[in-house]
Amino acid sequence: MPPRAVSPRHAVLEEAIGIALREVRAGFATFCTALAARLLEPCQPPGDPRDRLRAASLLRDHATLLPLVLGALERALREELAQLAPQPRPSREADQPLALVPYEEMDQRVAFAAMARPFDAAHADALATLNARLARLLERHTLRVNPFRPEVFIAALHQAWAGFDGEEGSGTAVMALLQADCFLDLGGIYAAVDRALDGHGVLAGPVRRPWARQDIQAQAHDARREARLASQLREFFGQSGADGAPQGGLASTQTSGQPGGRGSGQTGGQTSGQASGLTGGAISGQAAALDPRLLEWLASMPPAQGANAVPLASLKRAAPRGMLSRADEGTIDLLGAVFETVSGDQAISPESRELLQLLQLPLLKAALADKEFFFQAEHPARTLLELLSRMGWERSLAGAERRDDRQFQAMRRSVDLAARDGDAATTAFAQAVRELEAALKVEEADAAAALAVPVASALKQEKTATARRAARDAVALRVGTGEVVAVVEAFLENKWTDVLTVAYSIDDDKPGAVRHATQAMDDLLWSVRPKLGAEERKALIAKLPGLLATLNRWLDVIKWQDADRLRFFAELADCHASIVRAPLDMPAERRLELSVQATQLAAERRLARAAQAPRTAGVARTAPEDELAGLARGTWFDFTEEGVSRKVKLAWISPLRSLYIFSSGTRQEAFSLPAQDLVQRLNAGTATVLQAEGVVVRALSRALAVNDADTDPAVAA
Repeated sequence: MPPRAVSPRHAVLEEAIGIALREVRAGFATFCTALAARLLEPCQPPGDPRDRLRAASLLRDHATLLPLVLGALERALREELAQLAPQPRPSREADQPLALVPYEEMDQRVAFAAMARPFDAAHADALATLNARLARLLERHTLRVNPFRPEVFIAALHQAWAGFDGEEGSGTAVMALLQADCFLDLGGIYAAVDRALDGHGVLAGPVRRPWARQDIQAQAHDARREARLASQLREFFGQSGADGAPQGGLASTQTSGQPGGRGSGQTGGQTSGQASGLTGGAISGQAAALDPRLLEWLASMPPAQGANAVPLASLKRAAPRGMLSRADEGTIDLLGAVFETVSGDQAISPESRELLQLLQLPLLKAALADKEFFFQAEHPARTLLELLSRMGWERSLAGAERRDDRQFQAMRRSVDLAARDGDAATTAFAQAVRELEAALKVEEADAAAALAVPVASALKQEKTATARRAARDAVALRVGTGEVVAVVEAFLENKWTDVLTVAYSIDDDKPGAVRHATQAMDDLLWSVRPKLGAEERKALIAKLPGLLATLNRWLDVIKWQDADRLRFFAELADCHASIVRAPLDMPAERRLELSVQATQLAAERRLARAAQAPRTAGVARTAPEDELAGLARGTWFDFTEEGVSRKVKLAWISPLRSLYIFSSGTRQEAFSLPAQDLVQRLNAGTATVLQAEGVVVRALSRALAVNDADTDPAVAA
C-alpha cells in the first residue's frame, strides 16, 4: 500500500507516482509485443540468437512480468523522491557516513546512463517542463536530477527482468534493443504527470538564476505594485460609478519620451503584459452593453479624429452634454494615459507607434463596454495591444524600419480586423490576436529554416560533447579505484577516452559500439591484474591475441599512429610477461604482504586524486545548464564587447541546453555559445537579459500615482 500523504505536497507527489504507474500499465502489453517482434528480426546486433529467442518467448507472458516492473518502478520513484528531501547536515565531518559502492553497481549506473541519453534527447522539452514544475512544488530553484528521468525506467525494467528470468543472456538481449521507438511511452507518461501538476496549480514558469537575483526583487516589487494598482482601480471605478468623479482625479501622465520600464523586452517570448493580470479586479456591471447613443456618436467620428490625429482626451470635451457618465469619462482618461505611454515610448519603433494609434477608438469601445480591460491581461483587446507593442519593441531592437515587410503587414491586418464595428468587438479582437500569433509562427518557422545549418552543426557539437563526457565518466569510474597500473591508467585517460567518444557518437547508427569498446577496456584492466593461479594465466595467454587485435582496431579508428603507441604496447607486453612469469608457489605470508602493499598503494593514489579534484571540479558547483534553466527562445540580450553593444535574440536552445544560438534581428548573422560561456558573460555583466513590463500596467501605475514609494518598502523608508 502506498504511504498516506502527510502534506498536500506529498499528496501531489504520490499522485504523480500513481499516474506514472498507471500509464506504464496501460501501454505495457504494446511495448512487450513490439519488443518481442524486434527480438525475432533476423538483422540484430551480435549476440547469442538463443538468448533473443528465449527473451521473445518470455515476453509473451507479459502479465507476469508487469507486476515486477510496476513494483521495481514504484520503489525506484519513491527512492528518487526521497533523495530530494532535505537531509540533516552532520555536526562534524567525522559524523559523515562513509559507504563503498560496489564496482558492479557503479558500472551498471554508467551503463544505464549511457542507454538513457537518446531518451533524454528525445524528451528534452517534456523533461525540462516537468523538472521546472517539480522544482516549484519542492520550493527549489531547480532540480539537479529529475526523479522521472528515463534512466529510472530503464533501471526498473532491468531489475524486474532479473527477477523474472534468471538467465543473464536474455536480459542483455532485451536491454540492447531498448530504443526511443521501442520502449515504454515516456512521452505519454510525462504529459500525464505534467497535466496533473498543472491541475494542482504547480506552475512551470522560469526559475530565476543567481545572475538574475536582482530580478527576484523586481518580481516581488511588481507583485506589490500590481496589488496596489488593482486596489486603486477598484476604488477609482467604484467612486466613478456611484459617488461621482473620483477624488483627486488622475495623476499627471508624464510619459512622453520615457523608455520602456527597467529595460525593454521580455523573457520567454510571452506577451509583454503581465502574465497574471491584476487579480481581484472584477467590478459589478462589467461587459455591459454600451448606450446605443454613445455607440452611434462614436461611430460618427471621422477617422482622423477618432483614430489618429486627435487624442482621446479631446473626445471627452467634444462629447454632447450628458452623453458620458463619470465612469465613461474615467475610462477615457485611463485609456488616454495608456496611449500617451505608447506614443512616448521610444523603445517601440516609430512605424509601430503610428500603427498603434489606430487602435484608440476600437480599444475605447472595448474598454467602455468591459472594464475588465484594465484588470485582466488576458482580455482580447488588451492582449492585442500588448502583443503589438512587443512586436514594435522587437522591430526597434532588430533595426526593422520597412513598412512593406511581412511582419508589419500582419500587424496592419490585425489592426484593421480589430477596428471592425458591431456588437462582436471582443470576437474581432480575439480573431486579430489569433491571426497575429499565426503570422508569428510563420516567422518562427522561417527563422528556423534560416538557422538550419548552424543548428545542425550545434547538434553535432552537442552530441560529441555528450559522448566525450560519457567516455570520461566511464574511464574515471574504473581508474578512480587507484588499483590500475600507471601505464594502463594513462592510456585509458589519454587515448581510450577518445575511443569511447567515437563509440558513443556512432552507437545510434551502429548499435553495440559502446558495449564493444567498453568490454575491450574491461578486458584490458583484467589482463593487468595479478594472476595467482595457473588457470588464470592460461586464460590470460588465450585472450591476449584477441584483446591486442581489438585494441589495435579501435586505435586505428582514432588514428593514433605515432611512436607512443609502440611504446605503450611494449610496456603492456612487459606487464603481461611479469604477470605470467611470477612464481606460483609463493608462500601465503608473502601473498598477504604483497596484497597489503597493493592496497596501501591504491589508497595513496585515491587520496592523491581526491586532493586534486577540488581544484578542478570544485570551481563550479552548479551545472551551467541548470543556471540557465529559466531562459527560453525569443529572449533578447544585450551583448557588450569592447564597449560596443549589440542586441541579439536567443533563436535556438539545444535539446540538452548545452548550446545556445543567437541571431540578429535581420538574421544576417548567427553565432552559438556554450552554456558555460553564456553563464560567464551573464555573471560578468557583458551579457544582459532585456526585460520590460507591459505598457498598460506602466501607464495605469503612473496615471493612478502607484509609484515605487507606494510598493517598495526600501523606497518608502
